[in-house]
Amino acid sequence: MPKKIKTTGAAAEETEKPEKPRVIVDFDVLRTYAAQNFRDLGGHPAANRRRVRAGRIFRSSHLAEVPPESPISRLKLRTLVTLQSRAEVKHLGAPEPASRHGVRWEHIPMGDEWFSDQGYTEIAGQTSRDHLALVMHFRRDWRRFFKLLAERDVYPLLFHCSAGRDRTGVGAAMLLSMLGVDRNRIVADFLESNLVYAKVPLTAGQLDPLFELIDENGGIEGFMREVIGLAPGELAIIQEDLLED
Repeated sequence: MPKKIKTTGAAAEETEKPEKPRVIVDFDVLRTYAAQNFRDLGGHPAANRRRVRAGRIFRSSHLAEVPPESPISRLKLRTLVTLQSRAEVKHLGAPEPASRHGVRWEHIPMGDEWFSDQGYTEIAGQTSRDHLALVMHFRRDWRRFFKLLAERDVYPLLFHCSAGRDRTGVGAAMLLSMLGVDRNRIVADFLESNLVYAKVPLTAGQLDPLFELIDENGGIEGFMREVIGLAPGELAIIQEDLLED
């Protein structure tokens, strides 16, 4: 998990510049969370008395290892989407399901500029708008992700990042919003990650800036069109494929 520290030492004194916070990613700790924080996004009640289809789309932490007892080992996947940066995949390992016969692996590397071989990058201090930044900073990547979901014959599909809670969490929040799931349920799914990462819990308020931007764009359809760049027809395909009749 990321740990915050401040730069110190002679170099900081010599430049006489304010110390910048930086994030240290402990890959050894992250490695222990392989195939955890996993769940099916199906089953949620949606608009118009519909329901998100079960067994179609799943979320998880990184998949460098998948224990035999994990339900992921039994999934008959068609598509695997990795949202980790290239450095994360290099340090943690490629996802195991990508090597399975018949599985299409799509790597959408979100955060390449935020990670290095040392596992850290200097970034601004943590704020309540960090999860909105994960959306806005990677809009092109999210457009690629959702256009992939609008392709036919990509399901069952599993998407994941390293911890399966931040990039994966906002991705799930946008997707469930597209499917007409109530925001209380979206927040509950987001906070379910705290069962795995209890020492660094997420809060419901971290999704508020995203919901506010959705509302500012007239709702999820306007947001997906104007902010993410998804065509209305593509959104309709995703809804058709992931919602029960």
